[in-house]
Amino acid sequence: MVYKYFTVQNLAWLFTAMFTFLAAMNYMPFIIAENGLIFGFFKLEPIANNLHILSGIWAALAAWYSRGAALFYFRAFGTAYFLDGVVGVFAGKAYLNLNLFHFDTEPVADMFTRLVLNTPHLVIGGAAMFIGFVLYKKLRS
Repeated sequence: MVYKYFTVQNLAWLFTAMFTFLAAMNYMPFIIAENGLIFGFFKLEPIANNLHILSGIWAALAAWYSRGAALFYFRAFGTAYFLDGVVGVFAGKAYLNLNLFHFDTEPVADMFTRLVLNTPHLVIGGAAMFIGFVLYKKLRS
């Protein structure tokens, strides 16, 4: 099986690269649609961009430090990120960027848009939880 070639720490390095790319997306003009939104759907606000940078730094530190730190990263980060997506789908606002607590901001009304905006959080958070709670048992130490 291919997973025997991976370690939890290597996957944390992969998450580091992914979050570096996500933070850099705001500065890639070729993926910005005519409406000024990334892929025509969403705009990464500065707080979201900063959260992506911090998530990547956390993943890098965990990968560098130890297998246990990487496991903690996947479990804690994955749960928080996944739940942010769930809250975003149902409430129309996310909590990690603190929009849920700003009562002057309008929630996203359209359910399709809510799903599009929150699918990355559900997928990335779900993958991190899967790595941290299930897959780690099959990965090389």
